[in-house]
Amino acid sequence: NHGKVTALAFAEEGANLLICTRKSMDLLEETAELASRLGSRVVAKQCDVTVEAQVNDLVKTGLAEFGRIDVLLNNAAWRVHGELLKLNKEEWQAAVDVNVHGPFLMCKAVLPGMVQQRWGRILNYTGNSFMRGVLGPGTLKMATLGLTRAIAQEYGKFNITANCIAPWTI
Repeated sequence: NHGKVTALAFAEEGANLLICTRKSMDLLEETAELASRLGSRVVAKQCDVTVEAQVNDLVKTGLAEFGRIDVLLNNAAWRVHGELLKLNKEEWQAAVDVNVHGPFLMCKAVLPGMVQQRWGRILNYTGNSFMRGVLGPGTLKMATLGLTRAIAQEYGKFNITANCIAPWTI
């Protein structure tokens, strides 16, 4: 699980964590416990990143607990696989909501604070499926790449960077 490994890597570096999941609360609580043992202050909440009110509540909680949010890592994913003519609109829309709309809402929620503090880091997981011509993940993660580049261009003047992470077999 990219989220767990990444959260623990941040905790090992001394970061406090605001972590969320849509439904895997057992795994999230396990991750929070492990990060706490490493000395991090951790807030773990249930949040559907496709719902703006939940995203805004999550960010509000993080700001109340920590005073600022320095780094946003968008790791939520919904995999849709198959041939174009065999995919239905509902499967496609669910994937668009999580993979494109979710990072958009999360960035929109944290950017005002980052602009105000004139510092921030945004990291978006993309994978490399768009380089291999994989329909669902490739198309949607290409949109995430576009969002990331737009944020880097628009908010770089505030000392905010935006980058993609494309993990693959190593």
